[in-house]
Amino acid sequence: MEINHAEYTIAEIVDRFNKDIKVNRDYQRGGGLWPDSAKVYFIDTILEQYPFPKLYFHQVYDKIKKKPIMEVVDGQQRILTIIDFLGDNIRLTGASQNYKGLIFSELPEDLQDRVRMARIQVDVILAADKTKLLEMFRRMNAYTAPLNPAEKRHAKYQGKFKWFAVEIADRITPVLEQFAILTPKQMIRMTDVEFIAELCIVLDSGIKHKSSKSIEDIYRKYDKIFPPEKEELFSKVILSFFDLLTTKFSMLRGSYLMKTYAVHSFFCAFAQIQYGIPNGEDSIGVPSHGKSVRIDKDTIACLQALSDAHELKDTEGEFKDYVAATNTTTKEAQRKARSKILARILCP
Repeated sequence: MEINHAEYTIAEIVDRFNKDIKVNRDYQRGGGLWPDSAKVYFIDTILEQYPFPKLYFHQVYDKIKKKPIMEVVDGQQRILTIIDFLGDNIRLTGASQNYKGLIFSELPEDLQDRVRMARIQVDVILAADKTKLLEMFRRMNAYTAPLNPAEKRHAKYQGKFKWFAVEIADRITPVLEQFAILTPKQMIRMTDVEFIAELCIVLDSGIKHKSSKSIEDIYRKYDKIFPPEKEELFSKVILSFFDLLTTKFSMLRGSYLMKTYAVHSFFCAFAQIQYGIPNGEDSIGVPSHGKSVRIDKDTIACLQALSDAHELKDTEGEFKDYVAATNTTTKEAQRKARSKILARILCP
């Protein structure tokens, strides 16, 4: 087997598609499998000049045309999405922060040219039969790390909720890293997207025990239909929480209150006070006030003292109940106990 490592511009691939670059149906799924949210996310990846996986072509001899052609064995959805975008058939949504609402022809002319001239890495497989191709992909996958639950969900679901969670995770990645809520290694393995899904569960059905099933359930529930009012609410509450974290509570960066499970409880208290969550008053013990959480010197001092008690494992002091509720991090009872104490501190 011989592989030629090449680069083609987007303009070249679009021009040659269905001429001497064709889809091999033996390897490619049917077109149209990507939802609009996935297409917009991919196009924004190109516009923002982020890398994406290379394409794989197989060079074969076309006996009718009497010349070699290339079959797409991996990358059909990416190519079709690019063609749709350049043909003004995709209007960018909020998943593209800088180009929301635009179609290709409405982009600045220099950006249109940059897209056309963007280079895509392509591996062209030469002199290989079908058996060799299958063996090549089997061997490539043999060295891939086993998927964790978050990565499996990302591969399984392609609907609206999945891409919503990815978009929100992208927007708050700097906060998650700077505040040491998640490590870069965790975010590479999509733990940040899973965390967003957990926050959405709070807004959708209240405080629950963390389980693969509960996360899978919300992916499935909103896979095909994700009501706009739900999407708007989830986005508003989650983004406003992280905005508050970076502006009013920045002094908590790197503290024990920024541990992932503590941030989850912090979010529950915040969401109940300002917006209300299902069964929130029963779970947390405070009503929804519909106004901002309390932010003053006493609040900050209390939060810092609580964080210190957590770090020191102080089981005798003022925050002993909170400390006791950190022994188990994802059970419903402990989540409610931590959220209840934080809500008392934050209640206006």
